Amino acid sequence: MRLRNSVAGAAAVAGFMTLAGHAGAATCDKPAAKTGNSTLPGAVVYFTGSSAAKPMLKQVSTLLANLQNPIRLVYQSVGSCQGLSDITTSTKEPTTGTYWDETNANAELTCTTPDVAGIIPDVAIADVFASSCNNVVLPNNQKDFTGSAQVFNFITAPSSKENVISMEAALVVYGFGGVATTVDPWTDAAYILKRDPAKSGTYAMLSKLLGLDPTKMKGTIPGAGKSPDILSGVHNADSTKPNGAIGAVSSDYADANRGGMSAVKILAYQHKGAGCGLYPDSSKTSLDKANVRNGSYPFWGPLHYVTTVDNQGVPTKPAVAMALSYFTRAGLTDAAAKQSMIDFEVAAFTVPQCAMSVKRTSEVAPVDSGLSPMSPVEPCGCYYEAKATSVAPASCKTCKVDGDCNAGKCRFGYCEAK
Repeated sequence: MRLRNSVAGAAAVAGFMTLAGHAGAATCDKPAAKTGNSTLPGAVVYFTGSSAAKPMLKQVSTLLANLQNPIRLVYQSVGSCQGLSDITTSTKEPTTGTYWDETNANAELTCTTPDVAGIIPDVAIADVFASSCNNVVLPNNQKDFTGSAQVFNFITAPSSKENVISMEAALVVYGFGGVATTVDPWTDAAYILKRDPAKSGTYAMLSKLLGLDPTKMKGTIPGAGKSPDILSGVHNADSTKPNGAIGAVSSDYADANRGGMSAVKILAYQHKGAGCGLYPDSSKTSLDKANVRNGSYPFWGPLHYVTTVDNQGVPTKPAVAMALSYFTRAGLTDAAAKQSMIDFEVAAFTVPQCAMSVKRTSEVAPVDSGLSPMSPVEPCGCYYEAKATSVAPASCKTCKVDGDCNAGKCRFGYCEAK
């Protein structure tokens, strides 16, 4: 199998509430503090949707919670398509949510919504375009803002002998589920793991990738049917049927579990018409996402943030507008904040727009017509690779000021194109 290498301050927000911290049980508008602070100021913004996006929200939560006018993210994991459906129909979400301590993103906390009937979310975060979800149509007063690239992987058990899967093989595996027509070694539906494509963005995108009717996708839904359940199901198969286990998860789950107690193995993927299988990265051990960034690896899409907007397309809630300025960089001018966002995106195993050379205008498909070249306004490829892989490419020149870069511009310590 051949592997292809890569080429390559925001305005203040007014009108925030002051929130009091409690010990013990907390409501989402009055969260308990791990820090012991008696007062936790901030505006609460409710995010709902993708379970695959949780690591990204976790990373950014501390930054937003420590703004001069703090924003507290409360997250409810229901799946991309379910979240999109709920926000477009103003459906109330469950009565509990997740948030993170403002000094430690690893301190995950739980709160209950102040309305005992639940809340209508402020933002739906999804791995897919709304058009990929059945019966989801954005109303005229809602808008899709896109952020960093969310990458997806086929995974198998760590001791599996398999290294690659083709589009045609994956279509048979998920189209027949080990019944009648089979592809060795994925012949047992109990080990062909999936999530509900009607709720999950990962599997809605997978159906688009394969050209498969999502209502006809075969396989077994493990546990609660969330990304961690796919991960643990594939990992646990190592002791029973390692070669027969397969699933799909985002890179923030796959890359974080290449080794250790929850280890899984990432499969290279050979798309329709491709001459070989490719990893998202330039090799199976790298984290550079080179084949995503140059358009060679197809199983990815931008993170989508859907919210209610005014006639000018601006989010109607100031706190939402502020939060999305970080996730999308729209209107974000502070260099330190931009650098922090790249750091957070790397930590969540997503790819910032500034490190991409391609973009998507529609969902991936067997014939990927929605992919087009892109030149970022403020490229950050060198800094991104330095953070993601711990070493910048040899072609990247370090700098302190623009004058060190000849015709280029110094960004985050490296010479980049203007």
